[in-house]
Amino acid sequence: MRECFGKIYPDLSRVQYNTEMAGKVFRLRINSFGLMHQAPQLEADLEEWADCQTCDVFRSCFDFSNARLAMQQTASRL
Repeated sequence: MRECFGKIYPDLSRVQYNTEMAGKVFRLRINSFGLMHQAPQLEADLEEWADCQTCDVFRSCFDFSNARLAMQQTASRL
């Protein structure tokens, strides 16, 4: 399996302000200056997305990436 398996999205288990959090396709940055943070900036790399779609295990990787993201969201609400 490729090293990027399950990493389409960035690891959001710990949000880091003023730092780009990157997955293979999606990147997120939340700038914070003082007490409040700005709106999140989300970017997608369409070339990486096209690369993912040509991969033999794309469907499995996509499903695992979504499951991983859902678990991170659930854990952040505990």
